Amino acid sequence: MTSANALSQRLQAHANRQGLLPFSVFMEHALYDKCDGFYTSGDAPYADYFTSVSVHPSLFGQLLATHLGDVWRVLGQPDPFRVVELGAADGRLADQIRQAAANYSWGKGLAYVGVERAPAAQTADALDSLYASIVDVPAATATAIISNEFFDALPVRLARRATDGWVEECVAVESEGWVFADQPAPEEIRAYANRYASGTPMGGRIEVRQGIEQIFRHAARLASHVVMTTIDYGAVSALLHSERLAAGTLLAYRRHRASDDVLANPGSADLTAHVNFTQLIDVGRSQGFGCYRMGQQADFLAALGIGDHLVRFQERPDVTLATYRAEREAVFQLVSPTDLGRFQVLTQGKGVDLSPIRGLDALTD
Repeated sequence: MTSANALSQRLQAHANRQGLLPFSVFMEHALYDKCDGFYTSGDAPYADYFTSVSVHPSLFGQLLATHLGDVWRVLGQPDPFRVVELGAADGRLADQIRQAAANYSWGKGLAYVGVERAPAAQTADALDSLYASIVDVPAATATAIISNEFFDALPVRLARRATDGWVEECVAVESEGWVFADQPAPEEIRAYANRYASGTPMGGRIEVRQGIEQIFRHAARLASHVVMTTIDYGAVSALLHSERLAAGTLLAYRRHRASDDVLANPGSADLTAHVNFTQLIDVGRSQGFGCYRMGQQADFLAALGIGDHLVRFQERPDVTLATYRAEREAVFQLVSPTDLGRFQVLTQGKGVDLSPIRGLDALTD
């Protein structure tokens, strides 16, 4: 049962007019409603979850700056060097990368562009420009695109494998509150399921992410040479839509606690689902991103030098046992296979050769 709030009341009025709502509509409003959405209400999202950016004040950005140095060379050492961050949030990652960029030859020419639907008050401080959507970013010279936990927050539709095919799990409002209700799956969902979810058992649930085609279409038009790096939790489709994850991956996060009650109090929790990296590869390829490399964050950061960080930190004259332990814990969280280290990193290229990119494996079909 959900408790009443302004957003829930508006959604109920919408449902009363339209009938069953695809879950993607519910999720869109719960996260991005202009007044009461989770990301737009003014609350600090890091109170509800932590990311690679928030576990340490600078380390993740320093390592991504090293990766961007590889990307800069792959792109032909452009000047200016334009970096577009999808999901710039409060500008924290941009600030970390900009500070680290001062140590690189490309740093003086860095032009950092943020894309963020719900920017915080300080987001623009670390950016050269800010746009609400990648649709609005103008075309320019060779471009690097990065994102950290961006795709997982894109709205999803829900489907379940039934004896006579696939059904879509929509959202309806009843006297006791929000509930799921089935309707026949439309062609979009059936096509996705046929392509990616053959391993889903009977009764299993899948999430079908919305908006990916539009993102890659506009990423491709930004320049003739583009390198796009995506960091997120998820897997290739054979693992994501499998017996092991038959219940699906959709969760609500509130105050660092996960819940499968994704309909409770819309706007009060982050809603997220794992990313299908096979879909990102396929859609990217259809838009000209013909080469790609992928691996786990732990291996990616190891190749970028995270293993040397603690050695250098110990040599600092101000280090104490307490500060060293805190530093070691941050490193562990970033690379642990049971923590952030399990995240996937995918780099896709348009008009470039990605072989110099460190820490990621070339994939074969």
